[in-house]
Amino acid sequence: MQNTSRISRKVCLIAGAGHSGSTLLGFILGSHSQGFYCGEAAKTRYLQDDSKKLIKRVCKLCGEDCRIWGDFHVSENLDLYEQVALKVNKPLIIDSSKNVDWIKQQVQSIEATSTQSYLIFLGRDGRAVINSRIRKYPKKNVKDLIADWSEQIQLTSALFDAFPHKKLKISYEELATRAEAIAHQICDFLEIDYEPEMLNYGAHEHHVLGGNNGTQFLVAQAQSEKLKNPFVQIPERSKSFYQNLGSSISLDLRWKQELDPAVANLFEEMAGRINQELKWEV
Repeated sequence: MQNTSRISRKVCLIAGAGHSGSTLLGFILGSHSQGFYCGEAAKTRYLQDDSKKLIKRVCKLCGEDCRIWGDFHVSENLDLYEQVALKVNKPLIIDSSKNVDWIKQQVQSIEATSTQSYLIFLGRDGRAVINSRIRKYPKKNVKDLIADWSEQIQLTSALFDAFPHKKLKISYEELATRAEAIAHQICDFLEIDYEPEMLNYGAHEHHVLGGNNGTQFLVAQAQSEKLKNPFVQIPERSKSFYQNLGSSISLDLRWKQELDPAVANLFEEMAGRINQELKWEV
């Protein structure tokens, strides 16, 4: 091992498909006294790049004036996670980028250092994921959405199986219904003490790149006194759902009412086998 004086002692990489609860999990872990949640750290590639859409290159809570990301420049002389750790002075860095190639690259970048890599595969019933994607991308071909989800799950499964360091599988549904027990389990996995205040994630300061607008809106809402003009916004059609939630952790089962039966049948036909392990029945 090299560089034993590093600030970043642990990096937790959250893998899986988008719309599976990684922003929620990241906020919970980032609310630990040792943790900092980057959001999707892959978006650090867009920081200070005016050719990219603003939403891709600023903190989703603070916007352009973020004290963490506002003046952050990625250096080629040091791995990204140590750069972040030096900025925030936290030993545990959490990244929910999920792209398999990105995860492989980042693990490789710290392989020769004293920083330990931890991989969490966060799963969610694919029917719920497809419903969320249809809501967000109503003009996209449903078959393509299902095929993309299937490919991401298969790629992530292969990554997980081959991952040579500590790894853990959890489900969004378990996290949302048994938050304290699952948080305990993850803390044991990360070899850190469980802190009850982690679950009150809306009460903690966060600075995130990318990720789910709805969950971020809950944090902005909980911190409305401090965050007068949060960058994150959600469409009117979703506002009542999130405004009624507060920042409590609860299971989102909107897909059971919203998912077209024809789409559910198509999903079963195309991806039912892959979803078998992820299926959530209540």
